[in-house]
This record gives sequence, structure tokens and C-alpha cells, in this order.
Amino acid sequence: MQKTKIILFLLLISFSSLSFAGWVNNAKKAIEDDQYDLCIDTAKPHKKDEIGLMLLAFCHLQNYTFNHTKADKQYFKSYMDLLEDKVSAKSLDNIFYFVQLSDKPTVVKAARKLVKRAFKNIHNIEDVPKLIKFMDSDDKKTQKMAFNSAYRIIKPKRKYVQKGGTLREKDIHIMSNEKLIRTLLKHAKNSKASKTLVMIEKPVLKYISDYDGKSISKLEVKINKAIAKREKKYPKSNWYSATGKIR
Repeated sequence: MQKTKIILFLLLISFSSLSFAGWVNNAKKAIEDDQYDLCIDTAKPHKKDEIGLMLLAFCHLQNYTFNHTKADKQYFKSYMDLLEDKVSAKSLDNIFYFVQLSDKPTVVKAARKLVKRAFKNIHNIEDVPKLIKFMDSDDKKTQKMAFNSAYRIIKPKRKYVQKGGTLREKDIHIMSNEKLIRTLLKHAKNSKASKTLVMIEKPVLKYISDYDGKSISKLEVKINKAIAKREKKYPKSNWYSATGKIR
């Protein structure tokens, strides 16, 4: 009986995933083919899904662009207001789909504004790993926003230790993540990337010898100075705890 329930549950999940992918693909094909009313009709039942709101917003924007209809303008603004509050790290892949619709300049412009808002809305340490691929972006503006967001999130964690605190396990796990550190080291010439590495502190030294260059040498000096300063203030400390607490 239990096995049957599990199978039914898995089938339900599979069906739901296929159903979701189906309407999204249909709506995307419609907007790509400039069939904006069809896109709206397809996405309308899915307003609770973030991608549904995006499709509705940008299709109404296109209708307004071509027809100057007041209703479409109002719908676009309403949906964008909702999205600006909701978008975050998990939204970026969906937003960049619209950024890449290069033959629809009004959509691209609006989507880029939404990208900025998504980065600004990122506040949680759990979202930092989601920024890594954007640190390697060919788009310099996107890359800059990714570095700025990581620095903004990690800096207060270092300040907390400097004030006598101990970081949470999830802070320790993410700040010492090899992929994050190596990506930042690869871009050490970037000011915010370098500052973030100093904020991470000692875990960086485990990987820094694999890199060279003037910026790396300067960075290593800064990290060692930061460690010395911490240890002078808190002799029993480690990189994540002023009291030397072991996690």
C-alpha cells in the first residue's frame, strides 16, 4: 500500500512538471512569434507562477508598444509592480530569457530593469551560491551586480565576528565554499571580488597558491593582515568565531 502511494505521488509530480513545462513553452513560443494575445491567454491561468507574471507583463508591454492601448499599459505596470517585490536570485534565469529577446527592445529594456531589482532583492547567504555563474557572465553589468551582491551579503558576516560574534553553520559552509572562492580568485582584479575575499578571510588561503599575479599578491597580504588584526583583538578566535567556538 505504501509503495503504491509513493508511485502515485511520483507520477503526480512528474505530470505536474510536464504540465508546467508545456504551458511555459507554449507561451514562450507565442511571444517569440509576436502572438502576444495568445501568450496572454496561455499565461493568464498561471499568475501565481513568477514566469507567468513575467510573460503577462512583457506581452502586455508589447501590445502597448504596438497599439498604445491604455489597458495594456496598466496591466504591464501592475504586473511589474508585483514582480519588483518578488524577484530575487531564483528569478534571474527566467528574467534573462526576456533580456535575450533582442528583436523586442522594449522588453529587453524592461527586463534589464528587473534584473537590477532582482540583484537588489538578494539578502540571504543561501543565495550567494546562485550568484557564482553570474560572476562569470560575459555581460559586465551583470557581472558587476553579482560581485556587488555577494560583497553586500558577506561583509556583515565578517563585521559580526569583528564585534565578538560567531557565524552560523550555513554562513561558514557557504563562505568557505571552494567554487565560490575560486570564482572570486579568478576575478581578483575586480575590486568587489577582492574585498569579498578579504571578508571571507582565512579559507581563501587554502586555494590562493593556485593563482598568481600582482592582484593576488596584494590580496594575500591583505588577508594575512586581516587575520593578524583579528587574532590580536581576539587571541582565541578562528576565522568564523571571535571566541574560538568550533562548529
